[in-house]
Amino acid sequence: MFSDSNGQQTARQSAQKAIPDGITDGGLATLARSPEAKVRAAVAAHPDTPLMTLLKLAEDVSVDVRIGLARNPRASIPVELREDLARDKNVDVIYALIDNPAVSESLIAKLGRHLHKEYAKAARARSAAVKAGTWAPSAAAAEAAAAAAAKVEAPAAPEVPSFPTVTAAGVPAPASASAPKTHDNAERADALDVLLGNKR
Repeated sequence: MFSDSNGQQTARQSAQKAIPDGITDGGLATLARSPEAKVRAAVAAHPDTPLMTLLKLAEDVSVDVRIGLARNPRASIPVELREDLARDKNVDVIYALIDNPAVSESLIAKLGRHLHKEYAKAARARSAAVKAGTWAPSAAAAEAAAAAAAKVEAPAAPEVPSFPTVTAAGVPAPASASAPKTHDNAERADALDVLLGNKR
């Protein structure tokens, strides 16, 4: 009658509620050493957990902890850490990455190019929906991202001046010639599927 994921979600929410607002880095590090996997998972998903603690939790034997880390909404988590999570043997970790709005589109595109993996279709669907402007993360991921954004506002990126490209003759090149071309990785993956004869 009830799904098992509902019980897991309730346990995760109760563990997250156990982490008080304004907890210190030391408090999060202490909770990260808890014998309870759900507490460690809540610490891994917490946006204020120190990076060193997250690096230790990335090697945790519990899948729930690695899923919590994959759900972490903090944008400043190193790309290499998320790439390591993308190579996890458990597909639930990878699905959590795909559903996390803080994960870069380049990593999602890489996951979408894995032709024989079950999560590739979800990654390609996210990429297509992002391009169409219709993608919305799951409610839990959206709430976590909104909470993380409310706590820390990123400083504005410095404006980088653009300089005109000059041809060999010393004449400025047209603006369209100096603009770099962008490549659509989803289209490349689709074309590769057609060439290889893979059906969707």
